[in-house]
Amino acid sequence: MVTETLRDRQREETRRRLFEAALEVFRRDGFHGCRIDDIARRAEVSRAAFYFHFPSKDDVLLEFAVRSEGPMAQAIDALPKGIALPVLLREVAGQWTRFWKDEPKLIVDTMAVQLRAEASRARENRVGLLRAAVARRFVDAADQLAPTLAPEALADFFQMTCLAALTRWATTPTVPLELLMEGAVQLFLSGAKRS
Repeated sequence: MVTETLRDRQREETRRRLFEAALEVFRRDGFHGCRIDDIARRAEVSRAAFYFHFPSKDDVLLEFAVRSEGPMAQAIDALPKGIALPVLLREVAGQWTRFWKDEPKLIVDTMAVQLRAEASRARENRVGLLRAAVARRFVDAADQLAPTLAPEALADFFQMTCLAALTRWATTPTVPLELLMEGAVQLFLSGAKRS
């Protein structure tokens, strides 16, 4: 039993080192420019160790995205009931801004991996933490929304608008991220707010 616990801790430590090394190499060389050998060398493990913990580089980015979702979903769930729609939208956009502001090099590739994961979840009728939290808030704010689409669909549209703003900032960072995200909020409000 004691050796199993030690082995588990060693596996967790190796996985953590690989995860952090991969993110460092992605930031330095870009996602497509990095090699598994570079990640393994940085983590001081074998190439096989990388594949034991992560089937692909995509899986590292997916874990990065999933780790970001938990705190953002908790912050959104902690908002008071009956919050005004503009305040809700700005808080969601603010959560994304705060997380991604220091990660411009990882945004586009992480978003691509996340969209593929969301497609898989949708086929299996599952929903990610952040998507579920935002959808719940849109359901709560249904009386403030135009009745043309279900609140869950509007939540998805809003999140896609935010993703577009994040992607624009990551590829062309001439406009401050906060301004682009406020633009996403305003664009959404002008089309989704009940008249």
